[in-house]
Amino acid sequence: MIQTQDLMVPAQPSSRPVYGSDQPADKYGGFRAWAARRPVTAFLVLAFGIACPVMALPALAEHGVISDGWMPQLPGLDTERIASVLLVFVALLPAALWVTWAVDGPAGVRTLVGRMFRWQIGARWWLVVLAALPTLTITIALLMGDSFTPVEIGPFVATQLLGLLVNLLLINIWEEAAWSGVVQTRLERRHGIVAAALLTAVPFALVHMPLHFIGPFSPASLVTVLVALLVICALVRVMIGVVLRGTRDSILAVALLHTLFNRSNNDEGLVASLTDGDARGLAGLLAVLLLTTVVAVFSRHRLRRSYRHDLDDSALSTGSPAEPARNRELT
Repeated sequence: MIQTQDLMVPAQPSSRPVYGSDQPADKYGGFRAWAARRPVTAFLVLAFGIACPVMALPALAEHGVISDGWMPQLPGLDTERIASVLLVFVALLPAALWVTWAVDGPAGVRTLVGRMFRWQIGARWWLVVLAALPTLTITIALLMGDSFTPVEIGPFVATQLLGLLVNLLLINIWEEAAWSGVVQTRLERRHGIVAAALLTAVPFALVHMPLHFIGPFSPASLVTVLVALLVICALVRVMIGVVLRGTRDSILAVALLHTLFNRSNNDEGLVASLTDGDARGLAGLLAVLLLTTVVAVFSRHRLRRSYRHDLDDSALSTGSPAEPARNRELT
């Protein structure tokens, strides 16, 4: 069973060295010194301070308040995708890299980038990441009454693979570098894995709210969207936290999982192409819950707070979050 005291209770202060810090925080002055002491807060200040005005531009253009001539006109690149790209490349990624540098120096940035492209996680984990969520979502949707829709295999595979790669390389790998690699990882050092995921879910949901000002909206619709986002993001961040720990800090793995969650729930994605009915949304959430539970049970030894410190210490000494020696027999 998962030890709840390991997952939820805040850690007590300790004398362990700060992960990745080459210099004491008080060596620096000004904003960098503050960021070194409060990295998650610094990230949120930078990310939201940049994201809100930048993401307002596509929304204002969509409603005719400002000209839309500056927005690229490309097939498949709608206003929401433009806003998402601006969010990732102008706000989230620069904030993540700067805060990591401010706290951990160049070595910390190299470790973060290494985690973004860490693919050596084992065949079983790749099977879980790539197949589990779509398979569970489709199965649950069919059990709930949806019908199966036959497709032509060649065009279907090509279309879905292209959509997955575009979403992963354009958005999710960089997005998860910020949320998994910086925010959730750092919160795990002070809190349990579930508490860290739930704390991450709040700003993660809020930063997506400007996307819902694109197109028609009302105060009531925004409240409904916010509540739904908070619930969905809480479930997804816990799933991502469990898989992140299970794959020994592979941001690439959880970015792919994030992409597959999106592709399993949107109107042009994998599950929508293979099923016909209204159960897809609920089936996706139930699939997240089931996958999280199963992975947590089989990877419970990696969910302890001490394992987070082991991963950090390993990354600090070797440059990559290898499996701590005493836990290798459990993989």
